[in-house]
Amino acid sequence: MADETKSITEREDLSRYYEEGWQIAAWLNDHPEVSGQEKESSRYLIDLLKKRGYRVESPCQGVKYSFRAVRKGQGRKKKPKVAVLCEYDSIEGLGQACGHSLSCAASIICANVLNELREDLPFQLDLIGTPGEEVHGGKISLLQKGVFNEYECAVIAHMNNVNQPTFKNLASSDLVINYYGKAAHASMEPWKGANALNGLQLFFHATDMLRQVLEPDDQLQGIILEGGVIPNRIPAKATGYIYLRAATIEKLRHLQTRVINCARGAAIATETTFDTAQTTPTYAELFLGQKAHDLICDIMSEEGMEWEEQQKPAGSSDIGNVDQVIPVFHPMISLGQRDVALYSKEFGRLVGSENGRKAMEQGARVIIRIIERLAAEPELLKEIRREHDEYRDPEKE
Repeated sequence: MADETKSITEREDLSRYYEEGWQIAAWLNDHPEVSGQEKESSRYLIDLLKKRGYRVESPCQGVKYSFRAVRKGQGRKKKPKVAVLCEYDSIEGLGQACGHSLSCAASIICANVLNELREDLPFQLDLIGTPGEEVHGGKISLLQKGVFNEYECAVIAHMNNVNQPTFKNLASSDLVINYYGKAAHASMEPWKGANALNGLQLFFHATDMLRQVLEPDDQLQGIILEGGVIPNRIPAKATGYIYLRAATIEKLRHLQTRVINCARGAAIATETTFDTAQTTPTYAELFLGQKAHDLICDIMSEEGMEWEEQQKPAGSSDIGNVDQVIPVFHPMISLGQRDVALYSKEFGRLVGSENGRKAMEQGARVIIRIIERLAAEPELLKEIRREHDEYRDPEKE
């Protein structure tokens, strides 16, 4: 690279990129679309990127409201590829309280700055629009289509209330539990019935009793969706809905087996039957090896950012599924108020404030510098990929 000791983020002529990024964030803030409904958001971003000189494939590999934007002229020379990810869905009733508007803007700033000002960059940087992060797992659909197989790694900066080198998340899945019994009059001839609601209630009691012997990061959350219509009619059907979370996808599968055993036992005890169905994709955990961890922490410190480690994994995201294939850099960028929680109305207001603008710029600088360091130190990327592959496939030679 032209000057391996100096980051492009130190240049004084980046204000136009930050201004354009803030306009993107403001538009997404003003036009929130929840997972699976990002029609206008994706169209806005695609039109903007086409004007900036990108060739855009949308939908990418048939995944609704997704896109892949490749800078015109890229591809003539075979270079290793880096995926710069864009999230743009919002939360029902809370708008962009997830901070995806800022994250998306930071990714576009990153790609534009490096594609336009670093002609000697040894990577091809593609912007990948990934819809449905909050609910539908759009990255998983793209993954299943093989979209990420051709990339060396992926980068994205996510907003938070503190700076952290990564998002320590949990693997997760859901389960719908249906119990089936036999309807009967609850007063006249209850002995002819089989109470499906009793089966579901006993299932929830069983999972509550299971909690005391779960691993520290195992989580179960559930609700009753259907439990009958009228008290004097023994319910013939009852339905529950639960979320399951665990530290790793392997532990999640074990937890699911234990939960289904609870369902089976409750059915036997209440003389009912049951079935289960999963309605959303399984999310994997996100891995960050030591080399990648040290890289991000060094960059944050060089940027003058106070950062800390996330002590306990929490929450889930489809970003972990991308990490099953390639290393993912996912620094968490503070909006400057520790006491304001992510996914709150207060956080949503911060997203649209000057704090949000500063976080957007900071996030862009961090992921720009990650890519610069990987470009300047080819062996570092090899080491990061080696650690990643050892975690994902420990038997791989």
